Amino acid sequence: MEAFREILWNVPGGPWAIYPVALVVALILLYAGFVRFLDVWRRGKPEDRFHPFWSRIGNFIKLGVVEGLIHRKFLRELYPGIAHLLIFWGCIILLLGAGIDFVGHYWFHSWVHGTPFLIYSLINDIGGILVFIGAIIFIIRRYAQKPGAFQERLDRSNDDLIAVSLILAVVITGFFVEALRIAAVEPGTEAAWSLWSPFGLVISKSFIGLSSGTNLVLHQALWFLHLILAAGAVVYISLFYNKLTHIIVSPANVFLRSREPKGALQPINLEEAETFGVGKIEDFTWKQLLDLDACTRCGRCQEICPAYLSGQPLSPKKLIQSLKEHLLEQSEYPFKIKVPKTSLLIPEADPPRSLIGEVIPEDAIWSCCTCLACQEACPVYVEHINKIIDMRRSLILEQAKVPELAEPILTSIEARGHVVIGTTHTRTDWEEGLEVKHLSENSQVDLVWWLGCQASLEDRSVKIAQAFAKILKAANVNFATLGTEETCCGDPARRMGNEYLFQMQATKNIELLKNYGVNKIVTTCPHCFNTIKNEYPQFGGEFEVIHHSQLISQLMKEGRLKLTSRLNQGITYHDPCYLGRHNDIYDPPRQVLAAIAKGDLVEMERNHWNSFCCGGGGGRFWVEEKQGKRISDVRIEDVIRTNAEIVATACPYCMQMLEDSIKSKNAEESLKNLDIAELVAEAIE
Repeated sequence: MEAFREILWNVPGGPWAIYPVALVVALILLYAGFVRFLDVWRRGKPEDRFHPFWSRIGNFIKLGVVEGLIHRKFLRELYPGIAHLLIFWGCIILLLGAGIDFVGHYWFHSWVHGTPFLIYSLINDIGGILVFIGAIIFIIRRYAQKPGAFQERLDRSNDDLIAVSLILAVVITGFFVEALRIAAVEPGTEAAWSLWSPFGLVISKSFIGLSSGTNLVLHQALWFLHLILAAGAVVYISLFYNKLTHIIVSPANVFLRSREPKGALQPINLEEAETFGVGKIEDFTWKQLLDLDACTRCGRCQEICPAYLSGQPLSPKKLIQSLKEHLLEQSEYPFKIKVPKTSLLIPEADPPRSLIGEVIPEDAIWSCCTCLACQEACPVYVEHINKIIDMRRSLILEQAKVPELAEPILTSIEARGHVVIGTTHTRTDWEEGLEVKHLSENSQVDLVWWLGCQASLEDRSVKIAQAFAKILKAANVNFATLGTEETCCGDPARRMGNEYLFQMQATKNIELLKNYGVNKIVTTCPHCFNTIKNEYPQFGGEFEVIHHSQLISQLMKEGRLKLTSRLNQGITYHDPCYLGRHNDIYDPPRQVLAAIAKGDLVEMERNHWNSFCCGGGGGRFWVEEKQGKRISDVRIEDVIRTNAEIVATACPYCMQMLEDSIKSKNAEESLKNLDIAELVAEAIE
């Protein structure tokens, strides 16, 4: 006899037991999404996140394979990553099984007969087991392990417990329905088929002593309970936006993610904007509000945030959850659930709260280094940085509030065109004895070198400029600089929130570069590199931009740089955030260091995308920590643990931050901090 199973066996009314329930659930799902859109997301300002539509579809499919099917970001943390992978793939298998039941019942009957049916039964059981194991792991992780820092990350909310309980309830009742079906059928040929439903077969042993009639009644009762639980779960998560809503909202958020370069901030149209930045929740765009619902409170962003880990008053997770709580306070959405009190909201402030100050404290807004670690870790592509910068814009441009130590920097950029307060140098003093050409003297060059404020004006960073000039000359590169015509690229102004000053600097620099017919630019500063490469195109400045680490690596590969010596000391490399996470440049600096070191490069525990910030980005270079440790001190502890004698950098801001921390740790005798240009210049002399 051919193996088969009658679909909806022992269910009175057959399909009519399912379809009315499915219709009601579908209507509730549509209603909940419609109400959420009208009363919550639509509060935000307009933003086009759909074009180019077909290109988005293609990228979404590719990303779905990498981030969804393969779980690339989730598996960076194996423990929770594997649990999520088990539940994800288990649910996919079970949904496919339900789909096969549906089409097999009406059309493709062969799908539920013979060998295909047996294989289908086994795979379906495996899917249920995967979900069961994954859910148990999550319960152990969240509720059985000791609290502490782990508790701070995971919250242990009732909402989370309801979510995992619903999953378990649906899966367990499904297995019991299967077990009662197996126990109720006559022994014989069908008993052999049951071997292909191993988990249900094991449970069925519990019902062997019951009569066939009792098993049939229990089967019917459990089947309807299973249906009610499944339908009720969908209704609950639809109306109350339980954590499981991320099944729908998170893929939508990924599809609508920014198509701009990672290192580019969104510009303000200064001539048409009614507000500058975000001072109220309604000032965010609708996509930024969708971000708040997409967040699952997994804590990955918090666990990698240098501000949070060094004791600063910022957690990217809490920031997003605070905004979400405030958004729901302001809305009239009828179905609300209380999330854990892990937000940044000021406890003493009663609704209605002001967004800046009572919902998000100003100290938290200024604590961000814009290092992008939070966004790199987020599996659902929540965009934290733009929200923080938008609030900074409101503070500076509308409320005239600037951190005390940062205000002189913005004044210096506007008045003197640089950020190095107190310097006695001009932008060309570093050139003494190097015979560097300027574009004003000769614009027929292959490459324009943009030095940046630090490398041309700050005492320690000047050595980087001198070393790189020697490298360019040794390789016979036809280059020139802007000399005294160079001015700040505007990065510090934009990251601190002064968009007006940034656009003024950008417009002036783009016009200057275009007047000279500049095509290719090399920078020694990752911040200048990121700004000119990724943000100047927003204002018509299209240039080919490379970082000096990339150029040095290229010159070495071409044989234009001849090494005369190699280093015996142990070297470790610190990834600058604006070179690594913002622009995915990780290999060229390491290739350079590998060429000049006799031994292997010693990697810190946190490296590449997981590198720890020096604390100097986002204007934090000029803002003093009021609590916790200096971020650069935490990073130097990473360096010291490698036992390396040299920490190589590729950013003048990192250079100065780490150098200060080396001094604070009294490690000057055992640890040197050198830019890769300095190391190469020494190796070719």
